[in-house]
Amino acid sequence: PDGSVLPGLAESWEPAPDGLSWVFHLREGATFHDGVALTAEDVAFSLDRAMAPDSLNAQKGLFEGINEVTAIDDTTVEIGLDRPKGDLLFNLAWGDAAIVSPASAETNRTNPVGTGPFRFQDWVQGDHVTLVRNPDYWGEPAKLDKVTFKFISDPTAAFAAMMAGDVDAFPVFPAPENLPQFAADPRFRVIVGSTEGETILAMNNAKPPFDDIRVREAIGHAIDRKAIIDG
Repeated sequence: PDGSVLPGLAESWEPAPDGLSWVFHLREGATFHDGVALTAEDVAFSLDRAMAPDSLNAQKGLFEGINEVTAIDDTTVEIGLDRPKGDLLFNLAWGDAAIVSPASAETNRTNPVGTGPFRFQDWVQGDHVTLVRNPDYWGEPAKLDKVTFKFISDPTAAFAAMMAGDVDAFPVFPAPENLPQFAADPRFRVIVGSTEGETILAMNNAKPPFDDIRVREAIGHAIDRKAIIDG
């Protein structure tokens, strides 16, 4: 609720006084879905793999600034940095920084093996992905025995699936014009919430002309904030 990073596979962590390294203490007893115990070597392998020059990780920028990942012992990892990074914890909490096992890394594209509350069961391309509860999960057990994610991109098909009862929930429904009809139907509950999506104007302050504060101030003055808020 307060936006802080919470423990997960790492139970605790502490930065060095100079901010150039962090030590993470891993949770004992956590295992991958294939039964293999999670160790610090897996963390080092996963981060090194994500940062590698030939990595296909879609968010390699998350790891920029990390120059070394060392397994101190089975449950202790040290991450070395080339400069202090205030966003390191938040970046490591992204799904793109997921910890994988060296034994299954090459097949994770089609048969993923993780450490979470659900295990992969099957994937039918273009149709659905099915996950089942992981009985060996280290945290609070999942409340569902199984969950199926269906791929429905067409708004008409999405509406038909809801009306037929083929799906139990549809986050970010693609046809908002149908929401009043759902709201009037006692079978459904429509929840209108906020989004984590955001649009930002990012500038690299280390490169011209944005290294000149006057340029950045001019851009700030030129933005019509009310027009943006009003849409």
